[in-house]
Amino acid sequence: MDPMVIAISVLVLASVVAFVIAIGSREKKSRFVEARLQAFRSAENQPKKHGSEPESDAFKHRSYSGIPLLSGVFKRMRGSEATAMMLERSGVPLRVGEFYMIRWGMAFVLFFVPMVFGFSLFNLFFSVVAAAVGYIAPAWWINSKRKSRTKRINGQLVDMIGMVSNSLKSGYGLMQSFEFCGRQLPAPLGLEVRRMLREATLGLTAEDALSAMGRRIDSKDLDMVLTAVNIQRSVGGNLAEILDTVAYTMRERERIRGEISTLTAQQQLTGIVVGGLPVFMFTLFMIINPDYMSILFEEMAGRVVLIGAVVLEIMGYFAMKKIMAIEI
Repeated sequence: MDPMVIAISVLVLASVVAFVIAIGSREKKSRFVEARLQAFRSAENQPKKHGSEPESDAFKHRSYSGIPLLSGVFKRMRGSEATAMMLERSGVPLRVGEFYMIRWGMAFVLFFVPMVFGFSLFNLFFSVVAAAVGYIAPAWWINSKRKSRTKRINGQLVDMIGMVSNSLKSGYGLMQSFEFCGRQLPAPLGLEVRRMLREATLGLTAEDALSAMGRRIDSKDLDMVLTAVNIQRSVGGNLAEILDTVAYTMRERERIRGEISTLTAQQQLTGIVVGGLPVFMFTLFMIINPDYMSILFEEMAGRVVLIGAVVLEIMGYFAMKKIMAIEI
């Protein structure tokens, strides 16, 4: 395929993306403020559906795109809410429409990259694979950001529980204790606590604000804390003592995680060496004797072997990851 055609296609795609972004930025400020305030209005006057999980207005009135028309389209798409929650939990300031635009743009660009070397069935196969990788790669990156952010939040939870417990013992109320934590804790947990307090100030009940924070973070350790708080608010009891017990449980779980990480360090290193050895040898032979390795690209049998090797490498990676995943 002519490289000029590819360049023109990429230019057209960039122009369309810029045009869509420009249209979205022209939305009126008053309309934006109204939409943001609507997301935090209380749902007390709205009838609740029996048999379904309660959902706060902060999630009901979510904006999926800067363009109202596209926001309505993404709202009806299956999986948009799950994607929006994944973006929330990763801390990436993207809307669903922007995220899908990035995925489709990467898939479109990577589809034409193998075609630069000529059109053939083999290059077409690699184009499809490259497009699939370009579409999936942003989701992988977002998922890794989510896991990293959740890990950082779990590391801050013990400090937060200690602050809340000490504040309660000093005579502060629950929301006042969280306000103190929000001022003292750094991001990301401090940011989430401040956001929860802002939602409660704008009309959500304390239970709904805490529940929304739990949904955004998606941490099992935080779920324990919120469950303890909700039970205490329902039936009463010494919340400071309950939080101290939860903090002790979390510290023990973290200690066990550290012991497991120490005991499995050798196996993890073995998996890295075994998985990286074929890639290292392939790269070394390509540098030393490219003609010797050219059969993998020129002959059909070599191409099949190369594709099979890549597939087996990927399967081995996920198998090792699954074996080493130990839940506490």
